[in-house]
Amino acid sequence: PTVDIYANSDLLLNDFAFRTATGFIDVPAGVNINIGVAPGNSSSVNDVIATFPTVFEDGKTYVVIANGIVGNPVTPFTLVVTDAGREAAGDPSLVDIAVLHGSPDAPAVDVDAVFVGNVLSNLAYGDLTPYLGLTPDVYDLAIRPAGFPAVVATYRADLSALAGGAAVVFASGLLAGTPGFGLFAALPNGDVFQLPATPTARVQVIHNSPNPTVDVYAGEQLLIDNFEFRTATPFVELPADRDFVIGVAPDNSTSASDAIA
Repeated sequence: PTVDIYANSDLLLNDFAFRTATGFIDVPAGVNINIGVAPGNSSSVNDVIATFPTVFEDGKTYVVIANGIVGNPVTPFTLVVTDAGREAAGDPSLVDIAVLHGSPDAPAVDVDAVFVGNVLSNLAYGDLTPYLGLTPDVYDLAIRPAGFPAVVATYRADLSALAGGAAVVFASGLLAGTPGFGLFAALPNGDVFQLPATPTARVQVIHNSPNPTVDVYAGEQLLIDNFEFRTATPFVELPADRDFVIGVAPDNSTSASDAIA
């Protein structure tokens, strides 16, 4: 639910809603601060239902994420904290992204950037990654159970206008319950937006050129391995509404750079 956040006895955040964020704020360092979480209709710090004693270190930048389910012994309510938060990218030509697996009933996952390659492997519930420096672009993020090829869902992250910026992308909600699963991004100014599902097209590929067996790449990723003359793929879903390169390479290829067309 919506909550109130106290710092010691002082109200820090009033009616703080689910899936929202603050901008970065200055807090005292080197002193004990009890962070208290109370229902949104609280009247004082005496109404808190969870308290987290905290000491912030001087000069560090923190991201604090409330996560978990109140009263659940397996995925209890807690705070996920990093002292390596970023308000801007380390390299002004890149976008710095940290990722939180915050879906309590989802397994560990692998995350692939479609047409690019694997981005994260075996990300378990509660894990918050270090920041990754990405080229500003449109990314389609395919979510897979860790170690398995089947994609559960794919979400589009348009980072093309965020050069020099930073964000925390967080998985939120439940796979089998309410609120439903989704990916969200929190910007340093406190804006939060939901990543939409990737639009897709159904595509079948037919090899009808009397040439040797080939490998077919979509961007940097191998799409069809050892594709023989007069054979065809079934229909598969590929991301729509964006540019990418189809590369055809000899069947002994090792990467998209081996493409001959």
